[in-house]
Amino acid sequence: MLNFKKVIFLLLYSFLSTFSIVSAQQQFQYNYETWWGVMTSVRVSEKWSVWNDAHFVDETFFIYRKGMTYHNKRDNIVTTAGYSWLRLTTPLSEGKLIRTEHRPWMQTIFRVPSTKKLSTSFRFRYDARFIQNIESGLPGDGFSFNHRWRFNNALRYNWGNVISEKTVLATSLLNEALFTTGSGPNGVRHEHRTHLIMGLNSGPITYSVGYIVRYINVSPVTARLNHGMVFWLTINLRAIKKSESPFVEFPGDHVD
Repeated sequence: MLNFKKVIFLLLYSFLSTFSIVSAQQQFQYNYETWWGVMTSVRVSEKWSVWNDAHFVDETFFIYRKGMTYHNKRDNIVTTAGYSWLRLTTPLSEGKLIRTEHRPWMQTIFRVPSTKKLSTSFRFRYDARFIQNIESGLPGDGFSFNHRWRFNNALRYNWGNVISEKTVLATSLLNEALFTTGSGPNGVRHEHRTHLIMGLNSGPITYSVGYIVRYINVSPVTARLNHGMVFWLTINLRAIKKSESPFVEFPGDHVD
């Protein structure tokens, strides 16, 4: 069994240590943002479920993502593949989402054996990013291509029925490192995201509110620190009449 207190301490320590080092070397730009998301998963068989979600950050991006999820026999490793459509800003769009991105993607989530209260999971996601080119600060012809590699760890504590018998309260700490490679000129090469989320589950619906901090490594001398509130709605449905599977989609599984 994992020593979760040590895991939490090491994750926090590594992130804060890294942040303190880079903050001494870079000039920071601070931006506030509010993150909205609606995420659904429909279990259509013992092995398959259908994934849909949408995320919106004002004057930053909108994404709609869909995919199919395969569940292994133990239901502790699940793999999803699909397609995303995005709208982005440009330097001269004044916050309007006028730039297009197409993003085939896939991810695998591994649920680590855990206690009833405290659980952890690891997620790897790959994004193939086809981003519309920019000419004179506005969308141009053609698309550039980049790879993005994402490594996420989620720690979740289940407080149980502390509010009512029909609701479950849980908190989650999410840490994710994102790396971009490829010849395309678009996007930063490294980003780190930290979420602290509180969710209230009632039946198939989870209402989540939290806070996100995004460290965006623009260059060796410049970085952006985006931060703000998170409001998510997560819905888990079943189209099959069998016993509940051990795997339930958490908000952290869908985080963009």
